[in-house]
Amino acid sequence: MKTALCAILALALAGEARGAGPKRFFEMSRPEIAGVLRDLHDANPELADRIVAVSERFLGTPYRLGPLGEGSSADFDRDPLFSFNEADCTTFIEQVMALSIKRRLPDALDALTAIRYQGGRVGYLTRNHFPEVDWIPNNKAAGFLEDITREIAGEKTGEAGKIISKRRWYDSKTIDDLAGFSGLAPKEKESRLKRLRAAGAELKDETAAVPYLPMDLFPAALEKIPSGTIANLVREDAADKPVLISHQVLLIRKDGGVVARHAASGGQVEDVPALEYFYRYYNSKWRLIGLNLNRIRSK
Repeated sequence: MKTALCAILALALAGEARGAGPKRFFEMSRPEIAGVLRDLHDANPELADRIVAVSERFLGTPYRLGPLGEGSSADFDRDPLFSFNEADCTTFIEQVMALSIKRRLPDALDALTAIRYQGGRVGYLTRNHFPEVDWIPNNKAAGFLEDITREIAGEKTGEAGKIISKRRWYDSKTIDDLAGFSGLAPKEKESRLKRLRAAGAELKDETAAVPYLPMDLFPAALEKIPSGTIANLVREDAADKPVLISHQVLLIRKDGGVVARHAASGGQVEDVPALEYFYRYYNSKWRLIGLNLNRIRSK
């Protein structure tokens, strides 16, 4: 009862903070989402405008790391394949992309599968886990993304490099990384974990090369960045980190300024003035060196 009351209070407070605005997707049933999606497409014929309108309906969505999986019969992650109730930084971006590209909800869910998985093949090993060598290049190849970093940064474009070891990442997996198996006996969980690690052991290291707009150029370049651009936060190479890209946000032009619209860890999907948001990283121990910029494309 206490948990339920807290949840109700949190939703009420969120509603007060937003004001009396339109319902968000996490507050809607699937048929409601389908109807609103059609209306948003009809009202916003241009893709850039739809990205703004669709992403606005995610504001307030509660954050949870890794809220989506491969469904109830999956081998390693049985979180739902589709859900708008929670989001992390990447699932927020993926859902905005899919809903902005496709007018009909079934088509959008198909697009979401194509965005989240290499070749649209649902499976833990085919999921685009790594931004640098999976998510960005696979979505560029599929026609969902266009890298515009060099268009914005010109000759001052930087390039970050790293050897991505999927093998080490899989080897570091623990029982806690198996979602949806609370009813399994400990030995069965260990067996499943061993299968996951063994599958990862077959994967080869890959070299990532990520173009970026240096952070010291960001304030001057901000007016050139189109509204609805995906900004991937590129960090300096660190031996104890498996990736270069640590977070993904949308840059949205709003009320005469630009905001970073993103799923905030431990919070919810929110808007923060862009310069204020990136200033937070100024003294980060894991240094933020720049932004990789991608335009969403409609296939």
